Amino acid sequence: LYFAKDGKRYRSIGCETCCNPIESNADTVEKIVEELRTTKIAERSGRAQDKEQAYMMQKLRHLGYM
Repeated sequence: LYFAKDGKRYRSIGCETCCNPIESNADTVEKIVEELRTTKIAERSGRAQDKEQAYMMQKLRHLGYM
């Protein structure tokens, strides 16, 4: 879990380059748990890789990156 900073918080992925932070003021574990129980935002929403072109992973494998 990641505490809110400047009104935004990363979900469990926690990587700025992988996902976008969500609006949050949760600054304690209890507030984060309550936020997770009541939020309508999917845990992995905002992931950068979900916005890539179709078949991007296959293309990367073909090019030898994986």
